[in-house]
Amino acid sequence: MIKLLSLFLILLLADPPDHFQEESNDIHVVYVSSISWHTGIVVPGYALPDSLWHEGHDYSDANFLEIGWGDKDFFTHPGFHLWYAFKAVFWPTSSALHINPIHRKVEDFYYRTDVVKIALNDDQLFQLCLYLVDEFMLDENQKIIPVAEGFYQRSHFYKGRSSYYFPNNSNVWVARAVKRAGFSIRPIWHQTTGSVLKKVAEFGELVVEGE
Repeated sequence: MIKLLSLFLILLLADPPDHFQEESNDIHVVYVSSISWHTGIVVPGYALPDSLWHEGHDYSDANFLEIGWGDKDFFTHPGFHLWYAFKAVFWPTSSALHINPIHRKVEDFYYRTDVVKIALNDDQLFQLCLYLVDEFMLDENQKIIPVAEGFYQRSHFYKGRSSYYFPNNSNVWVARAVKRAGFSIRPIWHQTTGSVLKKVAEFGELVVEGE
């Protein structure tokens, strides 16, 4: 599956990672998490092709990858910035994706926030990964493009391909990822983190709950 992903998405024929061959089975677990007012999609580390990574930005050893999306200026700027928020709402802007590697059990990583677990078969995971990889802007070597340091140790922001605009916000983006994986959800209706998590819980399991 990962060989096909590499072939169709980044136009390179590459062998699938050994750990994917070892761990692949009929069921793959992904998570939807709340990150402040953003929603994130958490996928197994083996799900994305290793050929995306380069020195200093290699996530091939992560158990899971938390991926979020948003307006490049607002998302990468610490704290609340009124001008960045204003322009993100009122006209299309460049986007960025945040990758946070998780090296332990997801249920033990999150604290005081809502996390929903959903199970995917091979085809559902493949379709989800098609969506995710297509959202990254790639350089001439077909690798992700860093734009800023991330929120956490070893996390970074990367240049996004699609535009951010209202009402196409970060929560709608994650809802689109879930829909691409084959679940019944209308992304545009889910503008908030709470709305996304509540809907995903209908076909998943709430495994971490905020206070």
